[in-house]
Amino acid sequence: MDDKKPAPMTDPGLVGKNIYLRLATAEDVANTHHWYLLSDPAMQSSRARPLRTPAEAAEAYKQKELTADEQLFVIMREKDNRPVGIIRYFGWNHLNRSAELGLLMDPDERRKGHGTEAIRLLARWLFRTRDLNKVYAQTSSLNKAAVGMLEKAGFKRDGTLRHHYFYDGELRDGYSYSLLRYEFD
Repeated sequence: MDDKKPAPMTDPGLVGKNIYLRLATAEDVANTHHWYLLSDPAMQSSRARPLRTPAEAAEAYKQKELTADEQLFVIMREKDNRPVGIIRYFGWNHLNRSAELGLLMDPDERRKGHGTEAIRLLARWLFRTRDLNKVYAQTSSLNKAAVGMLEKAGFKRDGTLRHHYFYDGELRDGYSYSLLRYEFD
C-alpha cells in the first residue's frame, strides 16, 4: 500500500516525474526567503534586491498585484510534498510572446535534477497554455550550475552580456539563454 500523501491540486500540466509546481503563497515566500540569504549573490540576479526579513518579503508578496503576466511557483518534491525551490516567470511580452524565467533552489536540494525538471515543466506549460514563442533566462558567467541546468533543459546561449554582474569588486559577464517553442521536444 502506498502511504504517500496525495499532491495538492495543481494544473496537470505542472506535474512532472519527480516534482510538481504549485502557485506560491505569502507563507511560502516567508518560508523560503532564507534560500536567498544562503545563496551567493552572483548566483541570483544582476538586479539589486532590497534586504528583507522573511516577514517583510511575505508582506511585499501579499501587496503585489497578482496577474497572469507574472507568477511565482513553489517546486514541490513529489515523493514527500516538500518544497525544494521556487520558479517564476516575469517580463511577459505580449507582442513578442515571450517571458523570462527565474529560479532559486533550496541549497540542500541543488544538483538533484529538480531545477532542470521545473524549468522544462514551466516552459512546456507556458508554450501550451499561454501560447508563448520563447522563454529566456539570464545568469552570471560565474554560475556554472545555472549554465549547465539551462543547457541541459535545452536552452541555447543567445549571447554574452558584457560586464553585466558586479561581484567581488569586479564586473563580470552574464549569459542570455532562450528556448523557442519549436525547439521544445
